[in-house]
Amino acid sequence: MARPKPDAEKIRARLIAEAEAQLQASDGRRLVLSDLAQRLGMSQSYVHAFYPTKADLVRALVARWFEEVEAASRQAAAAEDDAEARLEQWVLSILRIKRSSFDANPKLFHAYLQLAAGHMDLVRNHVAALRDDLTRIARDMVPEDEVDAAVLVIENATLLFRTPSNIAAYRDRATDASARAVCRLLTGKRPLLHNRPLRN
Repeated sequence: MARPKPDAEKIRARLIAEAEAQLQASDGRRLVLSDLAQRLGMSQSYVHAFYPTKADLVRALVARWFEEVEAASRQAAAAEDDAEARLEQWVLSILRIKRSSFDANPKLFHAYLQLAAGHMDLVRNHVAALRDDLTRIARDMVPEDEVDAAVLVIENATLLFRTPSNIAAYRDRATDASARAVCRLLTGKRPLLHNRPLRN
């Protein structure tokens, strides 16, 4: 009787989990494929069958780091609340995930920033995915011809709450209360997005 084929996705998940554990244990300073193989009882050549190079593994780690944020962003954009509530959910959910990661292990957080910086195509795709969700929200807030400008205003106004390096540098300011205040300023009784030109 033939042996059952190994579940490739489960093996990749084990490798990713062990890679994250190695980064965690070394405060983001160490990631070695041979160590992963040894800890998981695999040959190094077997690990290479799933991640041919360390760069391939790093890309997988970076992509996984982005997944939770992108899922929260999609959920906010698709919510059945009004646009103002969805915008607040969008900003707060992104902030909470990134802030929680920083608070759990600042050194690992900075290590992930460095890993991501080596794969800017993934960063660009991540930023584009979040912008698409924000655009969906903005379409329910302003006329269609003002959507692009509104998205730019919101992105600029919420940089502190979305950009990992800003959250790390200004952690004491990256609070839910501050994020809510900015969202309410953008959409409140004296709105910045309505009835005024947004472009020069």
